[in-house]
Amino acid sequence: MDRIGAKRDLMTAYMEFVIEDISEKNKEKCTFELITPKDKTQRGAQLSIAAKGQGKALFNALSDLGVVADWREPNVIRIAPAPLYNSYEDCYWFGQLLAEAIQ
Repeated sequence: MDRIGAKRDLMTAYMEFVIEDISEKNKEKCTFELITPKDKTQRGAQLSIAAKGQGKALFNALSDLGVVADWREPNVIRIAPAPLYNSYEDCYWFGQLLAEAIQ
């Protein structure tokens, strides 16, 4: 279980990096604020992303691209890489799809 937890923490940190990179590259259209605690002991694998400037349309576009996520009003997308099912490559591709989904 320790190895699974370690992979979860590393994948979530990588996902955080990917989201912040996409946010920086697309800041004229949309920015993302990670509202989940940065401390890995307080967040587990879940990341809550406040999508500023896009909202539900971004979530719908991600869903249309095959991303399984959760929507919370008014503008929060929740994602969670699952260490038993997802890979670091999946995290990378999430970033590519996120960039594609930005309207």
